[in-house]
Amino acid sequence: MKLPKILGILGAALSLGACVGNGWSVSDTSAGAGGAGRSAGEPGPGRDERNRPPVPSPMHPVALVEVHSEVALQLLVKGKKIPLHAPEDFRLQSRRLDKKGELRRSDWVFVGYGLTVSALGWDHYRNADVRGKTVVMLAGAPPIPDGAAVSSAEALAHPLGRSLGHWRGKFENARRHGAAAAIIVAQAGKGGLAPGETPEDFDGVMANLGSDAPDPLAVFGWVPEDRLAGWLKRAGLRWETLRKRAAAADFVPVPLPVQGNFQWANRWRELELSVPQ
Repeated sequence: MKLPKILGILGAALSLGACVGNGWSVSDTSAGAGGAGRSAGEPGPGRDERNRPPVPSPMHPVALVEVHSEVALQLLVKGKKIPLHAPEDFRLQSRRLDKKGELRRSDWVFVGYGLTVSALGWDHYRNADVRGKTVVMLAGAPPIPDGAAVSSAEALAHPLGRSLGHWRGKFENARRHGAAAAIIVAQAGKGGLAPGETPEDFDGVMANLGSDAPDPLAVFGWVPEDRLAGWLKRAGLRWETLRKRAAAADFVPVPLPVQGNFQWANRWRELELSVPQ
């Protein structure tokens, strides 16, 4: 199977960051933010009219919100409480429009790479009900099945395949399966991030204001691999064994003897995204 066909099967989810700078613009509509000033591309005073750029196509406003969070996490491993500290133990965010909220005793489930691509035989949520639970997943993707013409590394490096292992796509898949929290294991040199991104960059994720319903995915983010390995060791599990199992074609989700208590405090501001009609 050639790379373009594989990537056509996988699809490509455009991130907001990819849109800004390609004819899209964002403005702050919050009270007191100030909206005075020229639009993007509008010439300044005294500029020669002959140098005026082409008139852009009509723009359509889309309401968004930028959310910033402070999240606390406490683990229960076999019923024993383990207090944790950010950012050394985790980096998490909620994008719910709640000033305060909590998710208590959420069971953790290891879902491999957190991917669902039936054409490649990947269903890392196979037969698992993760509604209300915390899914834990690896960054990146497992090896492409035998017979494919490309490796998973080549697929992820292709511009159309970046969403496959990117954190946005993984968290969205967790949301579609009803998970209440989603965590990517931050391995050395990996994290499901685009080139040049760091886990700090995802603070301030933008959400659509079109629905009053709370986001079913209450919390999402990263934990360092060595921290997770230590927590599982307390429960009598070897993280290395689980990580290797995730690459198997017949992988099925693994319930973990871990629960999490999450608490968050959020603040946000309203924005308006202008997109070409």
